[in-house]
Amino acid sequence: MSVIPVIENPEDPGLLLVHAAASDPDVPGDPGPATACGLDTNEMVPDPWRPAGPGQRWYPQDLRDRVCPLCDRAVRMS
Repeated sequence: MSVIPVIENPEDPGLLLVHAAASDPDVPGDPGPATACGLDTNEMVPDPWRPAGPGQRWYPQDLRDRVCPLCDRAVRMS
């Protein structure tokens, strides 16, 4: 599964979370319609960061303390 990190609430750093979204099959590089935890990606901002290779974390290191636990669990189980 190709995972795209998407940022929830980028205007408010205090409420910022990073979620995982599958790549849109029709537009590779864009997130699909929902995150791994089921949220709508329509109002989220894709993060340009991508893993260096297989087995690497799916989220940017500087956002490790803002990772959605449900998305992280879904990615690790896939």
